[in-house]
Amino acid sequence: MMELHPIQLPPSNPLAADYLENFSRVAGFYRHPATDGWAAAVEERRGYTSPRAELAAVLREQHRRWGAGAASLENVDRLQQPHTLAVVTGQQAGIFGGPLYTFYKIMTTIRLAGHLQGQFPEFQFVPVFWLEVNDHDFKEINHICYITRENRLAHLSVPEVEEEAYLPIHRRRVSPALQEWAQALQEDFFDTEFKEEAIATFLAPYSGDTTYADAFARLMVHFFGEAGLVILNPADPAVAPLARPIFARAIESAEGIISVFRERNEELQQAGYPDQIHLRHNQVLLFYSDEEFRRARMEFDGKGQFVVHYPGGGEERLSREEALRRCRETPERFSPNVALRPLVQDHLLPTVAYVAGPSEIAYFAQLETLYRLLEIPMPVVYPRHRLTIVEGKIHRLVEKLGLDYAEVVQASPEFIGEYLRAHGDRSLFEATEAAEQEIEAILSRLEQTFSRADPTLMRPFKKTRQQIRDGFKRLSGRITRSLEEREKTVVQQLERVVLHLCPERHPQERVLNMIYFCIKYGVDFPHRLLEALPVESRSGFLVFL
Repeated sequence: MMELHPIQLPPSNPLAADYLENFSRVAGFYRHPATDGWAAAVEERRGYTSPRAELAAVLREQHRRWGAGAASLENVDRLQQPHTLAVVTGQQAGIFGGPLYTFYKIMTTIRLAGHLQGQFPEFQFVPVFWLEVNDHDFKEINHICYITRENRLAHLSVPEVEEEAYLPIHRRRVSPALQEWAQALQEDFFDTEFKEEAIATFLAPYSGDTTYADAFARLMVHFFGEAGLVILNPADPAVAPLARPIFARAIESAEGIISVFRERNEELQQAGYPDQIHLRHNQVLLFYSDEEFRRARMEFDGKGQFVVHYPGGGEERLSREEALRRCRETPERFSPNVALRPLVQDHLLPTVAYVAGPSEIAYFAQLETLYRLLEIPMPVVYPRHRLTIVEGKIHRLVEKLGLDYAEVVQASPEFIGEYLRAHGDRSLFEATEAAEQEIEAILSRLEQTFSRADPTLMRPFKKTRQQIRDGFKRLSGRITRSLEEREKTVVQQLERVVLHLCPERHPQERVLNMIYFCIKYGVDFPHRLLEALPVESRSGFLVFL
């Protein structure tokens, strides 16, 4: 039985925080609020024509290849209908699904689609996952993390093949070395009734001659196919002709796009918000692939020509006419960068909502002006769930130690030392702090005397003062280590709690992989978590097992 308790987490991004809690401050940067913009978003989306039938044909073929069941295939067919709208999310194709938050994005998307179905019964709402496999950053996807039975954070990774360094992920085939993970997983977990099935479930899509993209899709179809999840691999060559109108606009309107994007960034900076997407000067929002399928950055030189910067240092200059000709004849050679990707997505799909993490919520503020320029309806940007799963043994330790969950789930490197200072023997700290305060008072009086009597002494005085402060800091650290030595059991318990709830001092959802919970609690764990989740996702949740 799962119990969800809301928890207030500090905003990880100020722009995303204002979008969710203080929309009036940022209304000029977004098309719709996350709470009550649905009717307007639905109406705007109805007025835009997407290539529904053509995309459905591609999706049907993809899902047959992935072994999708009836629910997903029915939703593919529904996407052809004019009264069907899409609730979309996306992420890189991390091995075994990547960090937990990828699962949470999908779960939020499915729950939101179901909720909107009830709010607008005259429409159909389909959950869609956009498989981000056009980039070449293998280190983003090549690993998993989990906690072993010895309470150690384990990392498994697949080494990158040097010759593939510039290849996009969708062209990389699964390394046979990945099957060797089975032995590590067997050794790192206690035997449970779910262990064999869970390991087999996660490894099966990655067996044989397949790509990381297809393996990821098969795994997610396994977990969420019954919920009707539709997955789109945009790197499929059959998708490129459907995206060609947006690629062409990115070439035709390169100057205007660069200009409005730069202006919006300046507006955000003036409002006190940092950029999320950083583009090079005059960078075009497209990549161009060479004959070896390596993606090359494109820039506009301001004189009517496009410069393609190939990996390895070569470059090619194209006139606008030549770039457009290549776009017409070989659209599969083009792919969108991070700024254009959402617009390509929302041209292809009838998107009414995009489920986003905090950084994504923020960068949509940069993109709103591009949506207007390219005349594509901007969706409601909806926050994904932020979850921390708390196992029973960890909850008991938290209660025993009197910890505050809000502090533990964002534990700083000093968390354990601060706990010991607050709960351990305070006498040494208090004596040291009192002495430090007295010496600081004496030094302050000396500073006034020296500055009046001989200002040339101020430089050596300040150096001496800093040395004294550093000495007290070192002394405080030694006291903490002394306490840690005396309180070994408490320290071990604190380390265990932090390992499970904030591993490597990062949110649990950004580190751990779902296989950890499936081995311990069953392969239906994601389904049970999906069923337990509310639609509302603006606050974080503790999930007690």
